[in-house]
Amino acid sequence: MISSLRNGEERQYYVGLTGYYIEGTFYSASGLSVDSSATPNIAETDCGFMCTARFPPHLLSPRIVKENGISTIEVNGTSVDLVRVQLEVMLNDVWAVSEFIEGEQHDLFVDPEALDSGLKDIGASRH
Repeated sequence: MISSLRNGEERQYYVGLTGYYIEGTFYSASGLSVDSSATPNIAETDCGFMCTARFPPHLLSPRIVKENGISTIEVNGTSVDLVRVQLEVMLNDVWAVSEFIEGEQHDLFVDPEALDSGLKDIGASRH
């Protein structure tokens, strides 16, 4: 997935996960769309991958919004406020990876036990 995107291939992926880190803060999440426009600058890390991402300010902590600022972009003729952040995904939080080819989902990796384990971790406490 990472090498395909870094090589400039126009591919679309969905990563099923129990959460990710935004600017070092853990956020529970069910998944992440991964492609060259949604997750530019994707790079492998020792524990997973990191990339630049954009989120609406109301989904982020006030500290992150203040530190990173808000940008307004036009999407289909509508102004949208977004905050550019550094997002990191840890492999132990990933339970599935799928690629979409011509609108059809192709599962590359599925581990339901990782989903169950990750959800239990979130219920107890986090990393």
